[in-house]
Amino acid sequence: MIVWKDEFGGVYTADKKKMLRAPNVKRYKIAEGCEEVDKDAFEGCEIMEGLYLPQSFSEEAAKDAFCIMPISVDCLHHWTAPYVDDVYDTNEFWYDEEQTTIDEYGVKYANEGRRLISATKPELIGEEYYVPDGVLTICDGAFGLCGWLLLSAPRSIKVIGDYIFGEQSGRIVIRD
Repeated sequence: MIVWKDEFGGVYTADKKKMLRAPNVKRYKIAEGCEEVDKDAFEGCEIMEGLYLPQSFSEEAAKDAFCIMPISVDCLHHWTAPYVDDVYDTNEFWYDEEQTTIDEYGVKYANEGRRLISATKPELIGEEYYVPDGVLTICDGAFGLCGWLLLSAPRSIKVIGDYIFGEQSGRIVIRD
């Protein structure tokens, strides 16, 4: 059988209409376009806390998914609009912790460096931070713990989240 596998380990039929296996991650978004879930899809999902059902799921398919989910899932969302592509989503929980990198300034990135998630060690940054070329998204509140900051961002930036400086002041300069 030909299958399609997403970056988190979710396995689908080749046309992505049926999820065959869910990955063992804390939060998971079933791929947009999927219409049903195999009855054994959640076998082995021990740490799942949240599951996001795509717009393509009917109410019946959502009920079926709810019935076969692991007991530990306490957060089920059925979207009424298509997902935002993960690369452009500014909500910081849309990433797999094992797929992140942290640069020498303590800034965490996901999606192969295309999403800047947060400054984990603001004391390393100082007053200015140079966002690398290729970054597409800066997530909500990413530099909220940094105090006053000047961000030098590349032209590749497509989305800047809300309150990226938190309650602090800051400034973004888009460089050529």
